[in-house]
Amino acid sequence: MSKGSLWAAVLHLDTEEALPGSVLRHIRDAIREGGFVSRGRITSGIKEAYRPLGIAEDTLRVAIDDAIGVLMRSGDIDELATGAGRGYAPTTPRRLVWGGADNVVLGAVALSSSDPIRRLPVDDKMELIATPLHVELGRPAWRDALVELGGSDQPQDDAKALSEYARALASSGERYSLDEPQNLAVLSGSGAYFGTADGPSGRWARADGDGCFAATISGGYRKRRVILVIENGKATVWEPPTRDIWHWIIVGITLSAGQPVWAVNREAGTFEFLTPPPRQVERAALLTGDQFNAWSWRLDDQARGVIESLLGSPRT
Repeated sequence: MSKGSLWAAVLHLDTEEALPGSVLRHIRDAIREGGFVSRGRITSGIKEAYRPLGIAEDTLRVAIDDAIGVLMRSGDIDELATGAGRGYAPTTPRRLVWGGADNVVLGAVALSSSDPIRRLPVDDKMELIATPLHVELGRPAWRDALVELGGSDQPQDDAKALSEYARALASSGERYSLDEPQNLAVLSGSGAYFGTADGPSGRWARADGDGCFAATISGGYRKRRVILVIENGKATVWEPPTRDIWHWIIVGITLSAGQPVWAVNREAGTFEFLTPPPRQVERAALLTGDQFNAWSWRLDDQARGVIESLLGSPRT
């Protein structure tokens, strides 16, 4: 056995495809054991550990970025800013329950795994605080966005309340010239295929007529994600502070149009987002299901119910 093969066996790295999981396991274990680890120490430690395998630095960098990204999205770790730069600490150890066949453990739990999400059978005896999934996720994030933008909380409503407030902000926003329609794409159609603003395709189209739209404006090296209002051929725009808020506004606009934002195939056991999923609901799917396509997941009925309550349904 070569030195490289021996080292790969020590790292439990049987194939090239196993690299992301191996890196994720080492990063999660190091953060859990260290309590706090700087970004620089993570990068240098992974490079040193995997140097005998001759893996390209670019490949390792991508694996590190992806691992930290999924650990943050799941809630396993938190990012902290220090005088020496970014660092990461484990979150409080806990066990998520939602009535499904598995539980999920998060945070500083002494359970090493190469899987992005650490799952246990419901009858596992590990002593951890049981946290219901809906408590972990919190209230629908569009409500927080609405309040942060200056609106009043609407606990009895859905994301339409956010999209309506966004329309008011866009109506009094900066003026936008429609003289270069090729730089503008608006979300105005319906159907199962969401498509892209580049082209455009699917539900995306060039601006044609009055209305309030989620839109993208291309110019220079930047693409702006905005809410556009056209009245009598004149346009004004407002740019949401984050892409996630923009995604929630798209949910609200879609619901306002009487269109669904999710679809279920119960026979296949699949769940599909029909608009870009906001972070909160994507996290719910990450924690409870298995992803098999960009916006498609296999989820149990209980997990689907939690996600559907966050996203809402068009009223009949």
